Amino acid sequence: MKNKKPYYESDNPTKVIWGVSWRVWIWLICSVVGIGVISAGVWWFKVATSDIKGAGDATRKINSAQNRIAAQETFEALYQDILKYDRNLDQAALNRKNFPKEERYIVEYTGMVQICQDAISQYNANANKVSQGKWISSNLPPQIDMTNVATDCKENGVN
Repeated sequence: MKNKKPYYESDNPTKVIWGVSWRVWIWLICSVVGIGVISAGVWWFKVATSDIKGAGDATRKINSAQNRIAAQETFEALYQDILKYDRNLDQAALNRKNFPKEERYIVEYTGMVQICQDAISQYNANANKVSQGKWISSNLPPQIDMTNVATDCKENGVN
């Protein structure tokens, strides 16, 4: 029977290096595989809980004081702008009627109608946004009614 000494007691440097190197490679491979398995597990956990986390993060953002205040102020400003634009259309329509050949008044009227309609679109879009819609003040409409003469972006009573 051959007397086998462990590699670390050998006088042969090749045997010592070989004995150490394959063990180092095994540890290195196991470490890489272990880190990969742990990383995959962490990734899977994040994916599995992302719906709950996303909903929670959204609720926190929607209910934050900054969001409430900004949304309420935006609705108030837009609504007052819509009322103002609609009132200003009366004067623009009167100017257009009194000076039918003046292109300036035709362009002014058309521009005011577009600005008013843009403000209505912005108000209604914000009302449908998840982060803003629930913060419309109770004294404001949930959507702008285009049949209401105060917010229809049409001149009123211009003869």
